[in-house]
Amino acid sequence: MKIMRKDEFLKLPEGTIYAKGREWYFGNLNIKGESLDHDWYTLDVCWIEAFDDEEQFSRLEDMIKNGASYPMQESACRDGMFEEDALFLIFERDDLLKLQDYIQQALEKSMKK
Repeated sequence: MKIMRKDEFLKLPEGTIYAKGREWYFGNLNIKGESLDHDWYTLDVCWIEAFDDEEQFSRLEDMIKNGASYPMQESACRDGMFEEDALFLIFERDDLLKLQDYIQQALEKSMKK
């Protein structure tokens, strides 16, 4: 893994896997979309798909209260935070291969259910 500042991050290609944060905390796993002038599109894989905020929170309540299941978010949105001092933890090739291995192991275990 490596850490970048925002100006470097915006030059990275779409599809880059990263976590945004600050010194020394990083948030959810995201997939970078298109870069804009001072912003970019992002897909947060640690969130659920929904039409709007009201539906998201309704679904989250349903999940906790009733054990419902909803799919992972598939719609990219703008980051929109304009945090010039943000840091980005970038997953490099070897990290992605290891993540792929973890996902493969999880898939194999879920097939046994």
